[in-house]
Amino acid sequence: MTRPLWAPWRLAYIGEAGNQETCVFCAEAADERGEDSLIVARGEHAFVLLNKFPYSSGHVMVATLRHIGELDVLTTDEAAEIHVLTTRSLEALRRVY
Repeated sequence: MTRPLWAPWRLAYIGEAGNQETCVFCAEAADERGEDSLIVARGEHAFVLLNKFPYSSGHVMVATLRHIGELDVLTTDEAAEIHVLTTRSLEALRRVY
């Protein structure tokens, strides 16, 4: 059995998650967050962003610019770019850590 992760700094997110007016990923993709943006790399179809409430150091996420919820609806270009951005993120994290 796995142990649940306890990350008390996430309580702020959990308490407000249901009150968000828009999807956090769509807001980031549309550049609506301005200086508060967590994006560290952007491609034509996807982007890499820091997790605002990470479980561990270096926790990044890769998301498509298009709002989708399932991997099987990715276009070939989106899937390829997600892979490229993920491997570049891993390389950057290895260099830093």
